[in-house]
Amino acid sequence: MTYLQLKEIGSGKDYSSKYSEIMRQWTIPVVIAIAKYDGAGFNRIKREVKGINNTSLSSTLSNLEKYGILERIIIPSKPVRVNYSFTEKGREFYSICINLASFIEELPDREYN
Repeated sequence: MTYLQLKEIGSGKDYSSKYSEIMRQWTIPVVIAIAKYDGAGFNRIKREVKGINNTSLSSTLSNLEKYGILERIIIPSKPVRVNYSFTEKGREFYSICINLASFIEELPDREYN
């Protein structure tokens, strides 16, 4: 893909809006936590992702579900449980997240002056 093609893709309002909603601070840790258990409930994800609060987790899950990356499965029990798992698009997104996380891990530490 050329620079001009990338520029054209990234210039639209829809692109910016989707990117902002999907690629938030907690997206990669949440995606990795769900993959670790091949689907997980809210509390399990929250325990796995250190430092995330209920509002941020809820917002992240909602955005990922909105774009078809996650599916929300209601499990009828007492109390009712909800499980989040990947759609086919979500498995593709997980692969991208793992590559991005690996890339970030390999970056050298930044020196502060």
